[in-house]
Amino acid sequence: MMHRVTTTRTTAHEGDGAPRRVLHVVEKFSSGVGSAIAQYSRSLPSAEHFLLSTTAVDAEGDLADQAAFAGTYRMAGPVPAKIRRIRAVAAELRPDVVHAHSSHGGAYTRLALRRRRQPIVYTPHCYAFERRDVARPTRAAFWGIEALLARNTTVFAACAPREERLSRWPGSGARRVLVPNVAPVPAHLAQRTPGEPPVVVGGGRISPQKDPGYFAAVVAELRRARPELRAVWLGDGEPDARRALERAEVEVTGWLPRAAVLDRLAAADLYLHSARWEGFPLMVAEAVALGVPTLVRPVPSFDDVPGELRPADPVAAALTCLADPAANVERWRALLSGNTVESQSRALAEAYAAAVVPDSHPIGGGSR
Repeated sequence: MMHRVTTTRTTAHEGDGAPRRVLHVVEKFSSGVGSAIAQYSRSLPSAEHFLLSTTAVDAEGDLADQAAFAGTYRMAGPVPAKIRRIRAVAAELRPDVVHAHSSHGGAYTRLALRRRRQPIVYTPHCYAFERRDVARPTRAAFWGIEALLARNTTVFAACAPREERLSRWPGSGARRVLVPNVAPVPAHLAQRTPGEPPVVVGGGRISPQKDPGYFAAVVAELRRARPELRAVWLGDGEPDARRALERAEVEVTGWLPRAAVLDRLAAADLYLHSARWEGFPLMVAEAVALGVPTLVRPVPSFDDVPGELRPADPVAAALTCLADPAANVERWRALLSGNTVESQSRALAEAYAAAVVPDSHPIGGGSR
């Protein structure tokens, strides 16, 4: 059945002065990708934003409240049904741009539509061939699929410098625009209480990508030096992996509203990002914005990050951060100085304008 979940919608655009329309397509509107899409919808209010996903807009935490969608649609069933659904919604909405997100959304959209008739912007949010939980032949197959689909892409809107470099596909004339992930935070949040045991936080969807086992192992080593240390995982996911975290005496919060997540994160002494592969994680940006010392793993996703922020010895680095957090926070803030709402707004406008009319002015602003 084809149905629309919400009915908030203006009339189809006709003539000069009508609003620009962007249709966001994603397999699951959830976790970090969902938060990124929600932020896009607020960073560029001059465009009307619509969502097409297999999951309900309000299925996880308060993602629906974070977004500013003019309407939301659902798709379901096997891949051919999803492809037909994308065509149907695009035909109904007649968007200026279809913005496809992540591997599945990117594949379905570029199989459903043709860029010569419908401009397609694609944000991988970390390419599938970056995965480290599958064999090399599988990763090679993912690379081959992306290489073929790149020929049917108008603009790559990469979320990180590495992702932008990986989007230089042979035979593709698509433009590449770096659209930085951002993490605007409320002004009033919980603060660390002096004298309490130190708190180390991890987070995201409990899955092979986020590698909660790595987080638990680092926490266990840290407790040899700091037995009183508390550990918290902000998020939820695979039941067996969640139980393993809990057996390691890691508190798992489950999915929380964003305000509650930021409160817990702001009160932490250290954020440890344990993922084995990434695009650019929003929780890193959030931790840095909150002034929380942050460490990531030395994996290719973070090649642009200075060595002391992605240490080979995370336990020694974590103990240094707990003793003297200022240097870590200062280095991160310098590194992410361009990850602002203003920068994201300009970059989105540039990407959408380049998709609709090459070399035109961005929607809602001047060119970068």
